[in-house]
Amino acid sequence: MMKMTSPNVSSSDCGAITSETTSPSVPRQSSNEMVSLFKSVEEDKADYIIELENIQKTYLLGVEGVPALRGVSFKVERGEFIIIYGTSGGGKTTMLNVIGTIDKPSKGHLTICGTRIGSRTKDEELAHIRLQRMGFVFQTFNLLSTMTAQENVEMPMVLQGQISKKVREERAIQLLSKVGMGQRLDHLPSQLSGGEQQRVTIARAIANSPEILLLDEPTGDLDTHNTLVVMDLLMKLNEEEGITMVMVTHDPNLKHAADRVVYMRDGKIHRIVTNEQKERTDFKNKLIEDMRGGGGGGSGIPSAHSVTTNGSTKDTSDSIVKKFTKNTQLRAPKHYETFDEGAVAKAHDLLKQHDSYKDAVRSQRTQQNDVELLTERDSVVLQM
Repeated sequence: MMKMTSPNVSSSDCGAITSETTSPSVPRQSSNEMVSLFKSVEEDKADYIIELENIQKTYLLGVEGVPALRGVSFKVERGEFIIIYGTSGGGKTTMLNVIGTIDKPSKGHLTICGTRIGSRTKDEELAHIRLQRMGFVFQTFNLLSTMTAQENVEMPMVLQGQISKKVREERAIQLLSKVGMGQRLDHLPSQLSGGEQQRVTIARAIANSPEILLLDEPTGDLDTHNTLVVMDLLMKLNEEEGITMVMVTHDPNLKHAADRVVYMRDGKIHRIVTNEQKERTDFKNKLIEDMRGGGGGGSGIPSAHSVTTNGSTKDTSDSIVKKFTKNTQLRAPKHYETFDEGAVAKAHDLLKQHDSYKDAVRSQRTQQNDVELLTERDSVVLQM
């Protein structure tokens, strides 16, 4: 049995026990109680980067409240890969938006990297947390259409400030090379396939070295092969860079990529399943095998852009982009230094929304009539 610590232990020691076994005032505990106690101590010592405490989120529909999250409590350890899984309307995206401080909880508290957040936390504080701590990747790529791949990746570093042009360019090139886009630096988004755009989006999301990467259906608009490529990339970033990842998906074939899977239903956590390391390794090996085979080879991952006609299946995503770029002459813009302040301000506003404006508008239109997430100025950015 472990010896209990002295009452003189500093309160700063996480999970320290302050009672003595020699003290006659301490009652003898059963073995079950001791197991529970030590389990609690180990949990306290864990390095939690995200903590949700009884989170509730209610949207207004006319005069009635529509609950989207109902008392959600959950903790994420630093470096974990979490998948939030469930059918539409289960609360997955709302939970991700609360974690990402895009939505404030109606009740309960969120703790990000030790900072406690509630319904009264100021928007300025939330914006700072997002810029310094988080990266976002969504189903729609939302790259700035007039900027090259490299310029898109540089933009978060421009907004953060105090980074020289040389350092920005070097880091952008390094990140694009890491995601397999080192040969497409000067291409506009319209010159890239869907999978390539998503890889640029991922590079942009990690430009400021975030501790947390939040992903909402990142493969939802991708075909089978690009789904494999993106999932392989995300697992590598998680394992090699130690980035904590929380990803929403409704695709059951992707669940084994995560350390844990959180099943959502009706705004509540239905259950949490831990994947064994072997399951993750087998999943990754299968990804590599399928990519070498051209994608799809028995992986069971469906294509989001496949259309079946008379028994034949053809891709409808990348082919459209290829046809467009083949018949259209496009010129890359000059670098930021030649952009006027208004253009950069618009880009700033767009990035401040962290690529979520379309989802936010769609969510608010369907769930809430009385609350607007975007200002009139931000609505102009949507037309960029």
